[in-house]
Amino acid sequence: MESDSITFRDGSICNYKIITSKRRTMAVQVTKEGEVIVRLPYQVSAAAGHRLIVENKDWLYKQLWKIHKKQEERQEFQWIDGASVLLFGNNVVFNVSVEPYKKSYIVRETAAGILVTGPSHEGKELEYQLKVKEVMKLWYRKKVKGYLEKKTAQWAMLMKVTFERISIRDQATRWGSCSGKGNINFNWRLVLLPEALADYVVVHELAHRLHMNHSRQFWSVVAQVLPDYMERRKELKYWGEKLDGIY
Repeated sequence: MESDSITFRDGSICNYKIITSKRRTMAVQVTKEGEVIVRLPYQVSAAAGHRLIVENKDWLYKQLWKIHKKQEERQEFQWIDGASVLLFGNNVVFNVSVEPYKKSYIVRETAAGILVTGPSHEGKELEYQLKVKEVMKLWYRKKVKGYLEKKTAQWAMLMKVTFERISIRDQATRWGSCSGKGNINFNWRLVLLPEALADYVVVHELAHRLHMNHSRQFWSVVAQVLPDYMERRKELKYWGEKLDGIY
């Protein structure tokens, strides 16, 4: 394994590793953490890897900028009074009310936004934020269950398909999945997205009741129900990147 660096136009420096393995092609990989790895076949020289980095310099800069921006957003977001949180694709105000004699946290919607009431957290800021995040996640999961059960029933009737059980999961990379038996899993984070995107995920999983693959026939079913599914699919990817590491 070798390492080297490249300097961008703004003066910033990017360090990268060169790793050889049993593969056929050369590739530049940028991890979620911003680590840059050049992957080469055994028979290709390190000099070719350096050239590959130079050839992809502009693309690499854009990828690293996106990661840096996302890391800043993660650091800036805090579960504190007055923060802005997501619900059905909208930003709503997150309020905190301290009630010293309470032993647990309660979440409820108000005209002003989402209100969390609970015990004092003076001197325990980090512990408090971790606790509130878990409380909010549980609240989101409860809220999304009925929301998605209703949507799934409506779309299933329209598509003339059936399904069995609906489960709400905390999945890192998937919005939903459908088993051969008709059990559907949904990601709780769908409650954060615009309704049109939740509809797309529901239709996508129900289409698997007709085709357990992503064949041309499968996408034809989706297109019949949602002619603009490609736009929704693209927007869903954007939201996935936006939420990554924050919720």
